Amino acid sequence: MSLIDSWMAVCPDGEFAGVKDQFSKTVTLQRIFDLHASLAPSQFLLNLVWTHSKIVAAIVFALSLRSRERKEEGVDISVMRFGARSASGLKGVSASLPRFRPLERQPNIVLSVAGALVHDVGAYKVSKDGFSFDDSYLFHGLYGYLELHKAGFGEEMALFARNHTGSGITRREVIKENLLLPPQDYLPLTVEQKVVAYADCFHTKSNPPAFVSFEEAEKRIARFGKGPKDRFEEMEAQFGRVDLLDISRECQMPILGRQLPSCGQ
Repeated sequence: MSLIDSWMAVCPDGEFAGVKDQFSKTVTLQRIFDLHASLAPSQFLLNLVWTHSKIVAAIVFALSLRSRERKEEGVDISVMRFGARSASGLKGVSASLPRFRPLERQPNIVLSVAGALVHDVGAYKVSKDGFSFDDSYLFHGLYGYLELHKAGFGEEMALFARNHTGSGITRREVIKENLLLPPQDYLPLTVEQKVVAYADCFHTKSNPPAFVSFEEAEKRIARFGKGPKDRFEEMEAQFGRVDLLDISRECQMPILGRQLPSCGQ
């Protein structure tokens, strides 16, 4: 199985077992894709957002798997290599960092992957031409939240869209930065929401799309101030770092903040 599709291990029959919609029906992969397709204004944007969602799901899968393994092994793993071995649950880690912090509980991998696949469904609503995103992009999390509710996915799934931007946004930050959002907290609250928000930092739907190195992601988050930077560092301490080299080569996308000759950079 390719790295970009490694997450499919959690839904071998096309169902996300234990993940229910607001009518207590099991969420399926087909239903998630159909929602993407129904909202996409163009095939180009569908390909862009769906590919991004699968990549984030693959990173979430790897991070969640390693989080579970390190608890079982009693080892503090802060840097994990994203390759065939790690994706299949085998060893492939480097030395830990002293600031490792254990999670209050392990992520539900099935729920986390499903959340990763829906986190950006609101992105289709912030494109006027079907090929790029407009100045209302900050609203895409809220749009996704509303669309997921409208489609019957319920609050648990909808919150992945609402609370995933950067390392989260507080009500105070909305007001202080005069952000064009209703003054509320948009923070990932559960460990599943946190791992999706964290994984999302390492891939961008830019033109062309690209992976983002840890150093570059940290730099981008830090631009928004101490609060976002502290939350990002907390996520790093909980989930560790991902080496994106193998999956970037598979996807033939560069890693921003790092030279990658094999991708033509």
